[in-house]
Amino acid sequence: MKKYSRSLYIIAVFVCLLFAMGAAKAPQTVDSAYPTLAVEYENGRYVYTDTPVAPSDFTVIEQISARKINAPLPEKIAYMDECVARGADYKTAVKQCFPVLVRELDKISERVFVAPTDAKTAYNNGKFTVAPEKIGKKIDETKLYASIYCAFKFSGGGEVKAYNTDIQPVITSAMLKAEMLPRSSYTTDFAGSSAERAHNVTLALSKIGGLIIPAGETVSFNSIVGERTESNGFKKAKIIVDGKYTDGVGGGVCQASTAVYNAALIAGLSCQANAHSICPSYCPAGLDAMISSVSDLLITNTTTHTVYIATSVNGRKGTVKIFGEKPDYTVVPESVVVDTVKFQTEEQTDSEYKYFERDAISGSRMLVSPGKDGVSSETYVNMFKDGVLIKRVKVRENTYRCIPQVIAVAP
Repeated sequence: MKKYSRSLYIIAVFVCLLFAMGAAKAPQTVDSAYPTLAVEYENGRYVYTDTPVAPSDFTVIEQISARKINAPLPEKIAYMDECVARGADYKTAVKQCFPVLVRELDKISERVFVAPTDAKTAYNNGKFTVAPEKIGKKIDETKLYASIYCAFKFSGGGEVKAYNTDIQPVITSAMLKAEMLPRSSYTTDFAGSSAERAHNVTLALSKIGGLIIPAGETVSFNSIVGERTESNGFKKAKIIVDGKYTDGVGGGVCQASTAVYNAALIAGLSCQANAHSICPSYCPAGLDAMISSVSDLLITNTTTHTVYIATSVNGRKGTVKIFGEKPDYTVVPESVVVDTVKFQTEEQTDSEYKYFERDAISGSRMLVSPGKDGVSSETYVNMFKDGVLIKRVKVRENTYRCIPQVIAVAP
């Protein structure tokens, strides 16, 4: 405490010397009954006259006496010196003896004060932009009250000037741009989709676009995209249910979630995804992300900075891009098929004539479903640095069913 008080005293002496060399104007004598102080500030000037304060009750009387509020100026100066010697800052010391002055200067400070504005990100048309920060301002109270302290102590009042100081924003555009570097890009092709399915893929990607994930946080694909219902904008298209393709609202959304999943893996983020019952055609085995009412895609930002997800659709190609801090590694997902089960062929008599005309030649055959092999797969993420494989991590194992080849036979 003694070292701290001595430092404050040295600062006070230095400020007072500067004040004595010209900071004060129109000095008064220390014996003035009602010392006056003029404070010049941005676009204004405030004049204070130290008139006695009328007490409202006994407690106030005690405070007025203890703090020398109505005492002669020399006693006030001595009390302020004592406060500074005990470690008080200049504003606290001045406030003890001149509460009305400090109250009015606080009002002026509020009028001068301009809060800083942090830089912010904006997302539009598949791109992130940065709105620049704005510097705020406030009265430099340390300088102001040091000058007031010296004005009373050495000149019995006079005139001082309040200077402004900048308030720096917490988040700058440079900071945001430094954490918005490319981490990954993944494109999925849905050229063979129906118009309804293409609509669903596009809609789901648009709902993901603009997503911001702070460091350490986890987001849910289902929570962001919402339920696959017509009221949420989705249409009927083919979906996979229990190893078979069937019509359902939201068909195609899984291709969008798969694109997001792969982009997240490449970006080095932690993901939890489930596989379909049969391997979809739009990605290798083990790199799909099935979405349903009971299956979700969870992405955790394991980096030390915020990540940003942008999406775009050009024709029948959807792209997911992820931005964040500069990555330490290049991440390459890998699908390894460890076992294959050949599909079986099934012949079904078309007794209801779903595929043939009634005058078709009996025994004629028609391919209804081409069939698809079942596979067991392992998925890895490979981390490269300067082209050298540093680490290889298995992230999941999956088994996909066969789809039998179906041939219809005319009765």
